[in-house]
Amino acid sequence: MKVLFKLVSGLLRKVGSVYQSYAALERRRTENPGCTIMSRTLYDVHIGEAVAIFDRVYLDRVSIGNFSYVAYDSSLINVEVGSFCSIGQHVQVGLARHPSKVFVSTYPALYSNNNESCPLCFREDKIFDDSVQKTSIGNDVWIGSNAIIPGGIQIGTGAIVAAGSVVVKDVPPYAVVGGNPAKVIRHRFSDEQIEILLASEWWDWPIEKIRRNIDSFSDIDKFNVIIN
Repeated sequence: MKVLFKLVSGLLRKVGSVYQSYAALERRRTENPGCTIMSRTLYDVHIGEAVAIFDRVYLDRVSIGNFSYVAYDSSLINVEVGSFCSIGQHVQVGLARHPSKVFVSTYPALYSNNNESCPLCFREDKIFDDSVQKTSIGNDVWIGSNAIIPGGIQIGTGAIVAAGSVVVKDVPPYAVVGGNPAKVIRHRFSDEQIEILLASEWWDWPIEKIRRNIDSFSDIDKFNVIIN
């Protein structure tokens, strides 16, 4: 009987947890009409207009600007995302730190008294800050699938991070980076064109202004004409 009671209790807890998750998801959808929200693992998340968050996405302490999306199986922790951003599948942004110098071991239980990855800790205090540093992603950024961006990185507006890249330092605006570690491959536009784009702040334009000028978005020269 005891075994049966434990099994039934465990099953009821799982059912209750699933129900609470779906209830939280429905509340999130109600609070954010016009957005596509498929994931249930969202914690301390603030999203803008017409945002899409696909299934199995994990977000913790994240803000997302208007018209951005996060594709399937991606994880973002302590991240600020701008508007019109495209974040591909299996992207990881915001990773916890481990000591790599002086400390004999990188294992958390040897420098922290509280780490969920370690059931047993050997210290009564924490002597290394392993928290996830804040990452900033500008506007109109495209991050390809399977990219990894540790905490504390700044990705400039208009940048492209190639699929599978490991970004270990800040990325300039409108730069295309790739590789492990990621390096600048090229810039999308000339310095003058980049200045014009950044000054335009088109990502903050009213929707109707974007609609009126939509043909100019397919050609940087046409865009420069309407700005000037």
